[in-house]
Parts: sequence; structure tokens; C-alpha cells
Amino acid sequence: HGAQYFTATADAFQRQVDAWVAAGVAALWDGRLATIVFDAGGARRDAPPGAKSRYVGVPGMNALTRQLAEEAAAAGAAIVSGVEVAPLKRGGEGWRLVSVAGDSLGAFDYVLVTTPAPQAAELLTPSPALANAAKSVRTTGCWALMAAFAEPVAADFDGAFVNGPAGATPLSWVARDSSKPGRPSGGGDLWVLHASPAWSEGRLDLNPAEVTQPLLTGFWRALGLPPREPASAVPHRWRYALPENPVPEAAPADRELGLYAAGDWCGGPRVEGAFLSGLTAARTILSDR
Repeated sequence: HGAQYFTATADAFQRQVDAWVAAGVAALWDGRLATIVFDAGGARRDAPPGAKSRYVGVPGMNALTRQLAEEAAAAGAAIVSGVEVAPLKRGGEGWRLVSVAGDSLGAFDYVLVTTPAPQAAELLTPSPALANAAKSVRTTGCWALMAAFAEPVAADFDGAFVNGPAGATPLSWVARDSSKPGRPSGGGDLWVLHASPAWSEGRLDLNPAEVTQPLLTGFWRALGLPPREPASAVPHRWRYALPENPVPEAAPADRELGLYAAGDWCGGPRVEGAFLSGLTAARTILSDR
């Protein structure tokens, strides 16, 4: 329901993408893309987006993070999930991490924070420079809807950027997820609908059920088709979807403290930006050891 595809422009990321493709956890998505614009006359088609190689995870986008986690575990990393870390504190023996429940998580020489900027700002308080950098980033949310239809939807595209004022359409993107490689095919269609940042930001506190109908209505208007009831529709609030003004540094650091930051809010957004940020942070930490 989040990142719909990713592209590669930097050699370092392209090498990683090639490795993922070779491992069978990523593949090219050759879906037909379109641009839909809403104006005073309603929805109309505009020039399609430029041709480029777009990749997706296989069989889902989280295949990439699962692969990275497996590689890290094989190299000896201990991966713990489902734990909220309390604000960081540094003592004579380095960083001592504690959960918000009060459980000790261990002592460490270095800490790398890769959460979204609003959450990173809370963790990075021992370094005012890093905390302020994270606070300076505006991060918008996104309501997403996964809608399954028993019969194929008669659209002549597999993904479309939707442009227009929030009053004209709530949407910014629609995609036929079932057109992506490795997805199950049962004869129907699965679509992912993304609301625009402008529409989402003022409605983040809505009950998820209140989001479904406006997004479905916007979907059928964008396609110019009579509405149909989906077999299922699952809304999801993607709270920290897009950093609007990433900081210029790929991996800001307070090297005296041994505190580092990385993520899609550092150096540039999206999957490639996050990867390059993490790579830069890793190299910085290794040089500081």
C-alpha cells in the first residue's frame, strides 16, 4: 500500500537492484502508465510519464526488506522488531538503549536512527544539530486504499498519476497491483489508490471507514467508468509517506557522540534515496570505528 515501484539512477543502487533481480526478489514492472488531469471540464488524459525502468519487489514490496534482514541476520546481526525505543541517553560506557516499557536493550558504541523524520527528531535529542535537522523536514501523510474487484476493471492502463486540486479529486495515484510481476492472478483485479498529500493531511484523523467511499468515487471519476462495488476495500493511513524538503546531507552525523541518521528524509526521498542514505551512513560509521 506504500511505495508502488522504484527506479535506479545511481550506479551503487543499480548494482543492488541487479542483485535483487538475480535473487528473484525484484523484477521490472512494464505496466502501461498514464497521466490523468482534473480541471474545470472534469478528467482528461495528459501526456504519459516518461519511459524509464520501474522495479517492484516480488512477490510484494516487502520482499526487499525481508531479503536485507535475512542477509543481516546471516552476517550476525540481531534483529528485534515490535519494540519502541525511548529517547536516547549516553553514559560513560556509550549509548544505553531502553524501551519505553523500561526494558534494557543493551549498550552500544554507535546509534543509527533511520525512522521517519518526526520520530527521528525525538530520538536524536542528545544532538541538537541532528534533532533540529529532523525537525526541519515536513513529512506529509497519505491515505491508501487497496480495492479488490471480482472482475477486471476496464482501464487501458496499469498505473496513472492523477493531478488536480484537492476539491476536484482526492487522488494522486492509482495502480493495478495485479499487473505487477509475481502477484497472484485469480481473474479479478487488485488496485491501490493513493490520496494526494493535500487531501490526506486534513483528514489523517478520520476513521478509516470514512476514507473508502471518497477514494472509490475519485477512482471511477478518474477512469470515466460507472462505479462498481469492490469485493473488498481496505484503507490504510500511511502516516509518514513523503518528506517534502529532505535535508541536503545524505547521512547527517554527530561523530563525536557516535550518533548518526539516515532515511528517505536525508539527501533525497524515495527508495533510492533511502538506500543511498543508509549506504553513506554505513561507510561513515565504518570509517569512525
